[in-house]
Amino acid sequence: MEKQSHTKTLVISSILAALIFVFTFLLRLPVNTSGAYMNIGDSVIYCSGILVSAPWAAAAAGIGSMLADLLLGGGIYIPATLVIKALMGLVCALMIRKGGLARFVAACILGGAIMTAGYGLFEWAMFGWSYAAGTLPFNLIQWGAGVGVAAIFYYPVKRTKGLLK
Repeated sequence: MEKQSHTKTLVISSILAALIFVFTFLLRLPVNTSGAYMNIGDSVIYCSGILVSAPWAAAAAGIGSMLADLLLGGGIYIPATLVIKALMGLVCALMIRKGGLARFVAACILGGAIMTAGYGLFEWAMFGWSYAAGTLPFNLIQWGAGVGVAAIFYYPVKRTKGLLK
């Protein structure tokens, strides 16, 4: 029984990583020439914590987002994306294990804060303050859009969890 449960979790996490990749790769808006872009892949990261536990959500978030960066040529962002998105997935999944829509939205808001702060610090370290300040509005837009889209999908994803048991 344990092996079947582990296999099911691995399959669901793999599907989540693929969905994160698709929502990131196909639904993006370039921000500048450095490889930075806005996307709504974060909405799937937030929802992944409903379906799988925190370590699995972190893996799906980091891998799916990193693969999008890899294929989009955002080479310098790849390590940062892996860490930042995995942390988003981990924290959101831990926070939403119990609670309803309000707690889910709060977890999404915290996840967006992690993304915005993480990329801000990374861009400041790599490119300087002016560059980081220039990308901040785009990260804020991505944060808001990700939370909004995730909130719309909260109840359908919650229902899906019941079907996967």
